[in-house]
Amino acid sequence: MLIRWETIFKRALVTAWVIFLAQTVAPPVWGSTVAYSGSIQYARGNYIFDQTTSSMFMFNGFSFSSEGLNLSASIPVIFQSTPYVSYSGVGILPSGGSEHTQVSGRQGKNQEVILPEPVDYEQFGIGDPTVSLGLRLLKESKLFPTVQLVVQAKLPLASIEKGFGTGEWDYSGGLSLSKALGKTFLFVDMYYWMLGDLPDLELKDTVSYSIALGQPLSGGKYALLVSYSGSTNIISEVAPPSFLGFGFSYRIDAKKSLMLNASLGLTESAPDFSVSLGWNIGF
Repeated sequence: MLIRWETIFKRALVTAWVIFLAQTVAPPVWGSTVAYSGSIQYARGNYIFDQTTSSMFMFNGFSFSSEGLNLSASIPVIFQSTPYVSYSGVGILPSGGSEHTQVSGRQGKNQEVILPEPVDYEQFGIGDPTVSLGLRLLKESKLFPTVQLVVQAKLPLASIEKGFGTGEWDYSGGLSLSKALGKTFLFVDMYYWMLGDLPDLELKDTVSYSIALGQPLSGGKYALLVSYSGSTNIISEVAPPSFLGFGFSYRIDAKKSLMLNASLGLTESAPDFSVSLGWNIGF
């Protein structure tokens, strides 16, 4: 049954990718829009280890939107100071890198895992690309929120040893909701992720979730955002990641915007803190 679902996901994503490429090189039609988005993110934390890992990500992606349909693709360029965390569909995970067995053999939560000091490790690399397909199921009305069905996949192209990927496909499906509550906006996301395992380390399928409140200022030119996000358990004996986030956005014009975000990790598997600067440019 698992193979059947993987086949369905792959065929759907290949079809979506072909449509995405066709639309991005063709003139926009039927009110469609094409946009480039990117961000630079810095994260730092000990996670479950006796050593600190600093990571920097530069994400670059394109999206196509038309009549309730959204297709997007993104790929990260990664720098990190140790190989002991891995980039997955749900974000950074304390995998142990080549020391997977020490993580899987951890005895109880809140027990620090001691790992060997990496020698001259600081490396750059390309992470696994992520593709996403969103379909609007319900348009916002006075009583109901906008509801979007979203499917995503992370393709296994990056190095496992460097922590730039897991070497396996990750898939997700779920819902994204948004609703105006007076002058405040509510956003809720919930996705079920099927995660591929690392060598000697099982990654459990998980439910990721987030809830956010946004407050426009100056007629929408600026906006403030506060959010909480997390997931169910992913690695045995490791508390699942959860974050408290804060954001500020600035709309330059109708097609350009900047976003500044910061988050604090609330559990041991999350980075202690992260900051990011993002941008979106429509065409």
